[in-house]
Amino acid sequence: MEVRAIRPAPPTIDSAAVWHDAENGSYGADLVIWEQVAERCEGPVLDLGAGTGRVALHLAARGHRVLAVERDLELVEVLRERAAARDLPVGVAHADAREFELDERFGLILAPMQLVHLLGGPAGRVRMLCAAAASLRPGGEFYAAVLDDPLPPLGPPTADTPAPLPDVREIDGWVHSSLPTEIRIAPDSITIERLRQLVSPTGRLTDEIHMVTLDRLTTATLESEAELCGMRPLPRLPIVETDDHVGSVIVRMRGPR
Repeated sequence: MEVRAIRPAPPTIDSAAVWHDAENGSYGADLVIWEQVAERCEGPVLDLGAGTGRVALHLAARGHRVLAVERDLELVEVLRERAAARDLPVGVAHADAREFELDERFGLILAPMQLVHLLGGPAGRVRMLCAAAASLRPGGEFYAAVLDDPLPPLGPPTADTPAPLPDVREIDGWVHSSLPTEIRIAPDSITIERLRQLVSPTGRLTDEIHMVTLDRLTTATLESEAELCGMRPLPRLPIVETDDHVGSVIVRMRGPR
């Protein structure tokens, strides 16, 4: 895979990449698992929904060849810059995880964090799963993180459930703070509301409400959908809960023979 070198440039102050880093970049409970499976599975590794490279850069820094797939063009450019700046073996494809077609085949495909909850329901998930199955080498494996249980509703803080802390990132003197303020549970979805606040170097504050809606699903549902694409389930793996993040479960599937 060839990494296209482009002139390094930091993300703009209020860019999608900066907020993506603030809200996702500190999460690391899954990284040791991805390290272990990448060591065991024959490469290369395909990272779906790669964002700004949290997983892809981590694995590449440990000697694994990685192709990252991301649909947001701004995040793609930032990831390319970061890989080139560190001279890491990361290729980057600007594509939707539900529609990608690649010439290369992979020994390991990863769908970290909340990707499978962001694909527009069963139809979108099956499209992604079948694209992944078609991209696996014979005997290759697919791993996806799943929030198997719904997130607890976010209410007023108590002695047992203190108020959540904001995710914070500083760049060039600008402070980005993203605080979860509400979690709404519906039969088929989970909506997370965040208060995004931006503080300038002079102390000027601006804020906005940002919402993301996740599809609810179980590990069993995802396994059944993957079987429609010719994959076979393997034993699941837990991702432990941390002080800042809920736990999740990794669904493991072996690709078509």
